[in-house]
Amino acid sequence: MIIKKDAYIMITQTGTKFSRVLQLFTHAPYNHASIALDENLESLYSFARQNLYIPIFAGFVKEDINKGVYKLHDNTLCKIYRISISEKQYLSLQKSIEEFERNEDKYSYNFVGLLTMLFNIPYHREHHYVCSQFVAYLLHDSKSINFEKHFSLVRPQDFTSLSELNLIYSGKLSNYTA
Repeated sequence: MIIKKDAYIMITQTGTKFSRVLQLFTHAPYNHASIALDENLESLYSFARQNLYIPIFAGFVKEDINKGVYKLHDNTLCKIYRISISEKQYLSLQKSIEEFERNEDKYSYNFVGLLTMLFNIPYHREHHYVCSQFVAYLLHDSKSINFEKHFSLVRPQDFTSLSELNLIYSGKLSNYTA
């Protein structure tokens, strides 16, 4: 018997100045992606700002939906998806996240990757990710999803069309309850 475990992908539009600038270029309704290992989103991870007011200080972060940018921007819109994966894939995902946590000082935000994504050029710099590259990398590395393009080209909006993901919530993040 195959045991299934669930992981969660959240895409958001916070309304910060940085996300509004991204939206000018992407024209996408959502410009941030995160991954969680629980439905309550208590183990939510991404690559994002590490300082609430200065977005250029960015890297690997454990996010809290009740603090920081999400609290400051109460009108954050989100879509939350569930992916059911094997126990082996889940453990691989968990192990990778733990590796990121242990070595968080090694990781930086991939500002160059933002530019290459705009021109559809695959580009991966070791230890550098944008939010969607990080989530796509974890899903690819754990063999949970086989993307049709290089993980460095995956954008937050791309998660909305993946057949492996099931939409479980759409609306204001502040109204989400597991």
